[in-house]
Amino acid sequence: MVEHENKQLKIPDDFKLLDGEKIYKFHSFKFNPSILRPSSLNEIYRLTDAANEKEVGTNGPAIAALSSELHSIRHANQGLYSVIFGRDSLRVAIDLVSHYPKLAKVTIQKLAELQGTTHDDAREEEPGRIPHEVRLATDPIAIRLTKERGWGWPYYGSVDATPEFIRTLSAYCKLSEENINFLSQQYVDRDGNNRTIAEALINAVDWMLKRMNNNPQGLLEYKSVLEHGIENQVWKDSWDAYHHSDGAIANHEQGVAAIEVQTVSHDALLDAADLYDTAIISKCEEATLLRQKAKSLAKNIIDIFWTDDKGGYFVIGTDRDNDGKLRQLKIRTSNMGHVFNSRVLDSEEYADKRLAVLNQLKSPEMLSVSGIRTLASDEVRYREGAYHNGSVWIWDTHHIAKGARRYANNPEFEAFANDLDDRIINVVNSIGEFPEYVRGGDSITVNTRIIDVYDNKANRINRVEQPPQEVQAWTVAAILATKWRNNR
Repeated sequence: MVEHENKQLKIPDDFKLLDGEKIYKFHSFKFNPSILRPSSLNEIYRLTDAANEKEVGTNGPAIAALSSELHSIRHANQGLYSVIFGRDSLRVAIDLVSHYPKLAKVTIQKLAELQGTTHDDAREEEPGRIPHEVRLATDPIAIRLTKERGWGWPYYGSVDATPEFIRTLSAYCKLSEENINFLSQQYVDRDGNNRTIAEALINAVDWMLKRMNNNPQGLLEYKSVLEHGIENQVWKDSWDAYHHSDGAIANHEQGVAAIEVQTVSHDALLDAADLYDTAIISKCEEATLLRQKAKSLAKNIIDIFWTDDKGGYFVIGTDRDNDGKLRQLKIRTSNMGHVFNSRVLDSEEYADKRLAVLNQLKSPEMLSVSGIRTLASDEVRYREGAYHNGSVWIWDTHHIAKGARRYANNPEFEAFANDLDDRIINVVNSIGEFPEYVRGGDSITVNTRIIDVYDNKANRINRVEQPPQEVQAWTVAAILATKWRNNR
């Protein structure tokens, strides 16, 4: 590793500084791509502590990431995520549910055991909430985060893990009539009480409804209660990912709502309603109310998050001014593509919006050689190596392809999904591992440096570029699911 002292620093030729920023420090690394074809099967075994295919799901959920056995890049940030993350483990489970149903089952049960039972600000725990990051308080990383940020453990600072929990449970139960009986399975909660999976489902739904019912627009917003909690409690969780078209950061002193959280919440309400109708739960009146709530949310998604600018697209989200007035965060991001993977746009009355989003995603500003950019290349904060502001995440592109394929009656959507499949397979084969993300430029490359800038406007250091985790679980799951679908 090479570290350059501040007095020697200069702006790298391919790096863009924004107004009010200056280079603070950077480290550079050497990348040695593997000459071996990476094995998604071997990596899913490692991530789930399985010796073979039959053991996947026997020893617990998938952890979020691992270092490569080939050690292609070594830096201090490798190995940070070798624990259960609610969102990540659920995404892996639902992507692989048809081949590894046991993995979905064990993931649901483990997260039910960890589901919030009380209010605790240090953990951001709330009754019914699914945890974001699961560590023992004695874990060295947990000790550091507690000291630096005041977090308690497990840490619950995620707004999307709870609806994802409902969706994954539903996906498992829909595999067979026999799987519905899983709702009756017992477990022991955090307080030592015997519960059933059905109760975990109801608690998760109640958490969502409480949040939505307390919101003026019925949205599922987030706002950390901790001074140093995660500002953006969604998958794009870097602090600068949610911003306005002029680059101004979203107002985290008020609630922020992400477009993809609303769409997954919409589907979670519908999925929960179906499960409420089963004989095991038998809450038919409540099921009707959940469907009505989903219908109302779908209308609000269209009314609040759609803009006709630039041909029409769904904005990344909303924030509020200091008086609580709702504002669109009007930037083009990959998040708009997540709407395909929900039932919000299924009505033919929205065919024009589906096509508008497709055209946005196919535009040269959004589509790179590696897949869909997290942020369009003509946006103010775009940098091709930025964590959530220009890079390409393989799982994100896979998720969009999976959603586009839902509209395969239109050959244009099918062709687009197939093209995205080819791009992410090519990325993994070119890199020789399963990276967290790759750069969003015109070639398939990973970051080989850490660049910190000092942002004078925000009065903080911002890490805008760093090498990715080498083996990311939802990258592995995305590639494995793609290969199974294409019989590769």
